[in-house]
This record gives sequence, C-alpha cells and structure tokens, in this order.
Amino acid sequence: MRVARLQNALDRLAAAIRDVESELAAMEAEHDPLASHIFISRRRYRNANDTKGGKRREINARLSFNTACELGFRGSLDEWERLMGTARVTRRCRLET
Repeated sequence: MRVARLQNALDRLAAAIRDVESELAAMEAEHDPLASHIFISRRRYRNANDTKGGKRREINARLSFNTACELGFRGSLDEWERLMGTARVTRRCRLET
C-alpha cells in the first residue's frame, strides 16, 4: 500500500516537473518588449552625441521612460535614469579626525 502511494506521488511529481519545464520553455521563447526596450535605450544613451548641458540625453531618457511605462515599467523616472546609467552618483568624502 505504501509503495503504491509513493509511486502515485512520484508520478504526479514527474507530471508537475514536465509542466513546469514546458512553461519555462514557452517563457524563454516569448519576446519581452520591455527587456528589449531597456537594452536598446541603454545603447542609445551611451552612443548619443550630447550638448554641453546634457539636455539631449535628458530628453531622450524622459521619452524612453514614457515608452517603458507603456510597456509595463512601474518605477519612477529616477529609477529609470539609474537603470539607463544616466543618474550621476555623487560621493562625499568624510574626513575622520
């Protein structure tokens, strides 16, 4: 009796594993428009010829942020700029006395 229950449980587990593997294969085959947009936007940002004040990159970051929101991005503009690599990191040194 225990052997039969164990065999049934193993059969159900094997079926569940097959289902998960098929779903993973389907997910890998799908095209993710947001991921593609992030990749393209980062490349465009790096390759952009900008003005002295940086306005062109700032405008491009805002435009790509709007597109990303339409594609499902749920973060803020600051988070998008960090993702694009546009946010400047300021470091402050502390003098220890």
